[in-house]
Amino acid sequence: MKLLFKTMLAGLGVAAATLAVAQPASAASFSWGVGDGVVTYDDAGDRICAQAYNSEGQRWVEVKLTPVNGGGPSYTWRDNNNAYGHPGSTCRSLSTAYEDTLYRATVRTYWGERGTTVSRGSRNFNS
Repeated sequence: MKLLFKTMLAGLGVAAATLAVAQPASAASFSWGVGDGVVTYDDAGDRICAQAYNSEGQRWVEVKLTPVNGGGPSYTWRDNNNAYGHPGSTCRSLSTAYEDTLYRATVRTYWGERGTTVSRGSRNFNS
């Protein structure tokens, strides 16, 4: 019985030490080329942006952003670009999301010269 108790205490000590030095999960910033533009996430700034390329006619990038777990805002937005008329990007803040919330970004794009909307898939990331 004493041996079992000592083994249990040793196991608890190892578990406590492991938890004490464990680092929280960290998110990584990324840039995702989506054909007619780019979607970027800035982890330090808690900001996700869509940018339609500003050349060769009308383009747009649409992002549908939903939290998979945890709490945080949901957004659907577009960055529209008409020839060289809108060179910037359109961004949304994730500063109110719980740390390490898993998000899914689903993207569609459009290019006027092609005349079609294209689904670009989804990407999961932690905020």
